Amino acid sequence: MMRQTAEIDSILIDLNHSIDAHYKWLVKMFRCVVSSDITQADISGNNSHYACQFGQWLNQRLVQDDEDYNYVSKINAVHEEMHLLGKELLLAIVEERSQSSHFDRFQDALLAFTSAVMDYKIYLLNIRSNIDALTGLPGRRMLDESFDQQLLDTEPLNLYLLLLDIDRFKLVNDTYGHLVGDLVLRSLASNLLLWTRYDEVAYRYGGEEFIILIRTKSDEQASRAGLRLCHLIEQKKIPYPEGEIGITVTAGITRVHQGETLDTALGRADRAMYEGKQTGRNRCMFMDEHEQIMRVGANNQITALVRA
Repeated sequence: MMRQTAEIDSILIDLNHSIDAHYKWLVKMFRCVVSSDITQADISGNNSHYACQFGQWLNQRLVQDDEDYNYVSKINAVHEEMHLLGKELLLAIVEERSQSSHFDRFQDALLAFTSAVMDYKIYLLNIRSNIDALTGLPGRRMLDESFDQQLLDTEPLNLYLLLLDIDRFKLVNDTYGHLVGDLVLRSLASNLLLWTRYDEVAYRYGGEEFIILIRTKSDEQASRAGLRLCHLIEQKKIPYPEGEIGITVTAGITRVHQGETLDTALGRADRAMYEGKQTGRNRCMFMDEHEQIMRVGANNQITALVRA
């Protein structure tokens, strides 16, 4: 599942607080030099990198995070090295045997730590900047940038692209106003986050269009997922200050083949969706590799051929 802005913000806030604590740890090192007392656990202990506040935060991230593991594990390695070299430097100073090499190694470790933390921040901020501000879903840019890799990572399963378009959304805006229209978009996005499964990722692609990437074995299973979402959307009323609004969507779905671009697959899904709009709306359409468009039937099977 893709991260939401609130989760990213929480990670960044905790990270900043932990970094602030590490600045205090550096000041504590200076005090230890002045007092010649380096007995504190977070200064000279065998596992001092675990004892400091940053290390405690880092341990929690290592346990919790699969998505960020490469970034967090790199920070963990340089953080441990920094503590080790800081301990060596303090001992050398207190024992009056310090050399410039002690300071150089500790300085290099500090810079490596700062660089690793900055790489992680940039990674998180890049994700955040690609999240649609209105709905909180990942947006078009994130899909564009990650699509090729997602297609490669899908194997041995297949990747399907489901394009959802809200039916008669202009009428919603014209009747209730754009504030209610925005509320409908936000509510639909929130519901998609609840309804999509671990092998399905929702994006807001623009306007009233949403894209779901689905990883599954067969056309039938992908079509079942598309029809399930269409039915859930139809059945869910969206509350607004004066009452409730019911919406439907028309969906187009197609399998993405290895080596295809996003635009190619999206073009097929869009043509399938357009066929659904032209033949009645509130339905899920499938386009196969021969560009034949079929409606997904109530029994979750691809049944009625509409038009080549």
